Amino acid sequence: MAKKEEYDEDDEEKNPKLYFDKLTISALIAFIILSELFLYILGTKTGAPFGLKEIIFALFAGISITLFLIWIRFILASNKYMGAFISIAGIASVTYALTRKYQGVYTTIFLSIGIILSLVYVIFYFINLNKK
Repeated sequence: MAKKEEYDEDDEEKNPKLYFDKLTISALIAFIILSELFLYILGTKTGAPFGLKEIIFALFAGISITLFLIWIRFILASNKYMGAFISIAGIASVTYALTRKYQGVYTTIFLSIGIILSLVYVIFYFINLNKK
Protein backbone atom coordinates (compact mmCIF):
# COMPACT_ATOMS: atom_id res chain seq x y z
CA MET A 1 0.00 0.00 0.00
CA ALA A 2 1.10 3.50 -0.70
CA LYS A 3 1.59 5.70 2.31
CA LYS A 4 -0.16 9.00 2.47
CA GLU A 5 2.39 11.70 3.07
CA GLU A 6 1.60 14.20 5.74
CA TYR A 7 2.73 17.74 5.29
CA ASP A 8 3.88 19.85 8.15
CA GLU A 9 2.16 23.23 8.47
CA ASP A 10 5.53 24.87 9.16
CA ASP A 11 6.74 23.89 5.67
CA GLU A 12 3.89 25.85 4.12
CA GLU A 13 4.85 28.96 6.08
CA LYS A 14 8.49 28.73 4.99
CA ASN A 15 7.59 28.51 1.29
CA PRO A 16 5.35 31.42 0.39
CA LYS A 17 2.70 30.77 -2.23
CA LEU A 18 2.33 32.91 -5.29
CA TYR A 19 -0.86 34.71 -4.48
CA PHE A 20 -2.04 38.21 -4.78
CA ASP A 21 -3.01 39.67 -1.45
CA LYS A 22 -4.55 43.09 -0.97
CA LEU A 23 -1.21 44.86 -0.71
CA THR A 24 0.11 43.30 -3.93
CA ILE A 25 -3.06 44.12 -5.87
CA SER A 26 -2.99 47.67 -4.50
CA ALA A 27 0.66 48.02 -5.51
CA LEU A 28 -0.10 46.73 -9.01
CA ILE A 29 -2.93 49.20 -9.48
CA ALA A 30 -0.88 52.06 -8.02
CA PHE A 31 2.13 51.39 -10.26
CA ILE A 32 -0.03 51.11 -13.38
CA ILE A 33 -1.79 54.38 -12.58
CA LEU A 34 1.52 56.04 -11.68
CA SER A 35 3.11 54.94 -14.96
CA GLU A 36 0.11 56.02 -17.02
CA LEU A 37 -0.05 59.42 -15.34
CA PHE A 38 3.68 59.98 -15.75
CA LEU A 39 3.59 59.30 -19.48
CA TYR A 40 0.39 61.31 -19.95
CA ILE A 41 1.73 64.39 -18.11
CA LEU A 42 5.07 64.00 -19.91
CA GLY A 43 3.21 63.98 -23.20
CA THR A 44 1.17 67.06 -22.37
CA LYS A 45 4.18 69.05 -21.14
CA THR A 46 6.57 68.11 -23.95
CA GLY A 47 4.13 67.67 -26.80
CA ALA A 48 5.10 64.01 -27.18
CA PRO A 49 2.31 61.76 -28.42
CA PHE A 50 0.30 59.74 -25.91
CA GLY A 51 -1.40 56.86 -27.61
CA LEU A 52 -1.88 53.13 -27.50
CA LYS A 53 1.87 52.46 -27.52
CA GLU A 54 2.42 54.57 -24.40
CA ILE A 55 -0.59 53.04 -22.64
CA ILE A 56 0.69 49.51 -23.28
CA PHE A 57 4.23 50.49 -22.23
CA ALA A 58 2.96 51.97 -18.95
CA LEU A 59 0.83 48.88 -18.34
CA PHE A 60 3.83 46.59 -18.79
CA ALA A 61 6.00 48.89 -16.66
CA GLY A 62 3.53 48.70 -13.77
CA ILE A 63 3.25 44.92 -14.11
CA SER A 64 7.05 44.53 -14.29
CA ILE A 65 7.61 46.57 -11.14
CA THR A 66 4.99 44.55 -9.29
CA LEU A 67 6.50 41.26 -10.45
CA PHE A 68 9.89 42.50 -9.23
CA LEU A 69 8.37 43.20 -5.81
CA ILE A 70 6.76 39.74 -5.71
CA TRP A 71 10.16 38.23 -6.54
CA ILE A 72 11.70 40.26 -3.71
CA ARG A 73 9.02 38.89 -1.38
CA PHE A 74 10.15 35.34 -2.22
CA ILE A 75 13.78 36.26 -1.61
CA LEU A 76 12.83 37.87 1.71
CA ALA A 77 11.22 34.59 2.78
CA SER A 78 14.48 32.70 2.34
CA ASN A 79 17.02 35.40 3.27
CA LYS A 80 15.54 38.67 4.41
CA TYR A 81 18.78 40.66 4.39
CA MET A 82 19.65 39.58 0.86
CA GLY A 83 16.09 40.48 -0.21
CA ALA A 84 16.39 43.89 1.40
CA PHE A 85 19.72 44.51 -0.35
CA ILE A 86 18.40 43.41 -3.76
CA SER A 87 15.27 45.52 -3.35
CA ILE A 88 17.28 48.64 -2.52
CA ALA A 89 19.65 47.95 -5.42
CA GLY A 90 16.69 47.43 -7.77
CA ILE A 91 14.96 50.60 -6.66
CA ALA A 92 18.21 52.55 -7.04
CA SER A 93 18.84 51.18 -10.54
CA VAL A 94 15.31 51.99 -11.74
CA THR A 95 15.67 55.48 -10.28
CA TYR A 96 19.02 55.98 -12.00
CA ALA A 97 17.71 54.70 -15.34
CA LEU A 98 14.65 56.95 -15.24
CA THR A 99 16.63 60.05 -14.29
CA ARG A 100 19.09 59.42 -17.12
CA LYS A 101 16.22 59.65 -19.60
CA TYR A 102 13.92 62.19 -17.93
CA GLN A 103 14.68 65.10 -15.64
CA GLY A 104 12.48 67.67 -14.00
CA VAL A 105 9.92 68.32 -11.33
CA TYR A 106 7.38 65.77 -12.56
CA THR A 107 10.01 63.04 -12.79
CA THR A 108 11.11 63.78 -9.23
CA ILE A 109 7.53 63.71 -7.95
CA PHE A 110 6.66 60.44 -9.69
CA LEU A 111 9.97 58.86 -8.66
CA SER A 112 9.40 59.85 -5.03
CA ILE A 113 5.93 58.33 -5.03
CA GLY A 114 7.21 55.14 -6.68
CA ILE A 115 10.12 54.81 -4.28
CA ILE A 116 7.85 55.30 -1.27
CA LEU A 117 5.37 52.70 -2.56
CA SER A 118 8.16 50.19 -3.22
CA LEU A 119 9.79 50.72 0.16
CA VAL A 120 6.47 50.41 2.00
CA TYR A 121 5.84 47.09 0.22
CA VAL A 122 9.30 45.71 1.02
CA ILE A 123 9.33 46.97 4.61
CA PHE A 124 5.86 45.52 5.23
CA TYR A 125 6.97 42.02 4.21
CA PHE A 126 10.36 42.43 5.93
CA ILE A 127 8.61 43.19 9.23
CA ASN A 128 6.01 40.45 8.76
CA LEU A 129 8.78 37.87 8.45
CA ASN A 130 9.93 38.73 11.98
CA LYS A 131 6.45 38.08 13.35
CA LYS A 132 6.22 34.50 12.03
